[in-house]
Amino acid sequence: MSPLAKKVIEVLKNENDEVVLAEVLDFYEYLKQKKRNTNIWENISEDEATEDEVNIINNYIKEGNKESVSLDSLVKDLGLDE
Repeated sequence: MSPLAKKVIEVLKNENDEVVLAEVLDFYEYLKQKKRNTNIWENISEDEATEDEVNIINNYIKEGNKESVSLDSLVKDLGLDE
């Protein structure tokens, strides 16, 4: 066990304030979750677009999406702009 770990354990062992102990446990849990979340994203790799996906994107860029409705028009149609 490292000297730092021994020191932390000794200090916490002598701590009588339950709020302080709870805060230490909460912070430990926060660090543990943060480390897990970081590791998850490191393992994700990006893949290349398929031919179908490339064609869909190119068609959208070339022709635009004529079926799309602007957010402003939708808000007015629903009467939410009042």
